[in-house]
Amino acid sequence: MKNIKLFFLIFTLFNFGVIYAHKDRVEIPQRFVFIMRSKEVVRFESTDSKLEGFCEEIVSGKKEISEVQLYYKTGEIVTVQYDGKNWKLFKITFKGKSLYVPQDKLKKIPEIHFSTLYLFWSGESNAFNSHYLCLRFDIGTKRSFDILPNLELHFENHKFTKSEVWTQTNENSRHGKEI
Repeated sequence: MKNIKLFFLIFTLFNFGVIYAHKDRVEIPQRFVFIMRSKEVVRFESTDSKLEGFCEEIVSGKKEISEVQLYYKTGEIVTVQYDGKNWKLFKITFKGKSLYVPQDKLKKIPEIHFSTLYLFWSGESNAFNSHYLCLRFDIGTKRSFDILPNLELHFENHKFTKSEVWTQTNENSRHGKEI
């Protein structure tokens, strides 16, 4: 009887270990650095209560940025550059390696709500060791059912694969389309 209990305990722990190993990771930026068109540098921690309001001023055009850097606790850095009309660069960097969003996709991205920029990947310790990763963030200014659309930028095996915009279609569902 004792051996059966031990067997079930080990079996249960093994199963939970496998489930946890395949669990997706979700990271929010820990630090934000905004470089304004005026060359002023503004820094925020993710817990700063003024961050969301500052990001809304960027979306509304009250604040003009040239670059934003987002730092994640797992070591990834997302850098986005803007020339006042178009996004010029969108990259993810980790220990000297970089992934880029193609220029033809950058042209289709409207306003970015930087405070909502999350990084998703499979269970590895960081996004660059994963076979896939995704950046997800709110875009635009037009809400549907009081929810902004969000954009997902997908990478697999260190290559950009697709971008999808998800829009709320009713209170309980969303519709996605590739851009």
